[in-house]
Amino acid sequence: MPPSDGCPVFPSPQDPSADHDISGSALLTDGPVAAAVMADGTPVQLALSHEAVRQVLIDPRFSRAEAARPGAPSVVPFHAQNGLLHAMDPPEHTALRAHIGRAFTSRTVERLRPEIEALVAELLDAMEAAGPPADVVAHLTAPLPVKVLCRLLGVPYEDHGAFREWIEAILPASAASAGQAATAAERLTTYLEDLIGAKRRAPGDDLISTLLAPGPDGPPLDDATVLANLVPVLVAGHDTTHNQLSNSLVALFAHREQWDLLVRSPELVPRAVDELLRHQLLSRIGMLMRVTTAKVDLAGVTLPPGTAVNALNCIANRDPAVFPDPDRLDIRRRDTGKHLAFGAGPHYCPGGQLARLELSVALLALVQRFPALRPAVPVAELHWKDGIMRGPWQLPVVW
Repeated sequence: MPPSDGCPVFPSPQDPSADHDISGSALLTDGPVAAAVMADGTPVQLALSHEAVRQVLIDPRFSRAEAARPGAPSVVPFHAQNGLLHAMDPPEHTALRAHIGRAFTSRTVERLRPEIEALVAELLDAMEAAGPPADVVAHLTAPLPVKVLCRLLGVPYEDHGAFREWIEAILPASAASAGQAATAAERLTTYLEDLIGAKRRAPGDDLISTLLAPGPDGPPLDDATVLANLVPVLVAGHDTTHNQLSNSLVALFAHREQWDLLVRSPELVPRAVDELLRHQLLSRIGMLMRVTTAKVDLAGVTLPPGTAVNALNCIANRDPAVFPDPDRLDIRRRDTGKHLAFGAGPHYCPGGQLARLELSVALLALVQRFPALRPAVPVAELHWKDGIMRGPWQLPVVW
């Protein structure tokens, strides 16, 4: 069914180089919630304000399980496998989340810091040896998340190369053909099945072994549930961190005074990471669709049961009611920790702390090691991915 009734189409097309959702920000000026239609004509309500987005993410009447049913509205193709964490509602979600969350506690993540620092140093050694101009995407922002994921899962070092190729081939922005992506997905699945079997026989200090161990409130997860939840961890853990780091560097280059401030005051890196998460557009598709299970008031708009709702955190992160002068990048901003880049509520991103750590370690190493780092070409000449995730394909730099 084609779009009708004058409602805006979601998501609307825009220049992928734009660092914010232009049409969504315009909608927010008219109110906290907007009616729209998806490309196939399916109606959807868009939560735009910080308050409205938080309510959708926290209020149990907005169901992820209902939105994951076959035939439910979806912005991107979605197949809800049995046991998939982000396709569940509490209480089923609660027990599985507690189990998976053990691998992403603050203490567990912080133990990875020395290894991530060593990985970043190794990657920057190679970039420096290659000499300027060098593509910081190829040398750092793309390989770092995969290397961290390999450590997290306990992938043997000799398999890192193939593992990275498979993950990158199945990413939404991949240049691989449909056939190549399908082959990569099959090989990755087979590899993970074998790795799960190996970890069950000989557990180690890794995510898979943690998932296979008895949970805080129940027995170990079965192999199918572990596998179902590993693939989203891999895709999201690579694609989001990779592109967020690239986008962060572009933003700091475009706001040179902010880069120079970090060089002078590297203790601001953690706050800068959060401000860049708030300020930079990573994806315009929102925090996964929800469907209302009861009549609910959302920021003054009454929604009947069965309403499709999408919470647009990228718009909420520039809500002037919460972030004064929201379009300004300011790494000294005091309120930046209120951003919703990782969501909120039961489905808050379990890997959020790990992503923050990777971003912080990489950014600190760059400003300390290459204080004069700058783009080798004008930022306006960069080529951008035009898909689910926003990010530059390459980012050549000199120092």
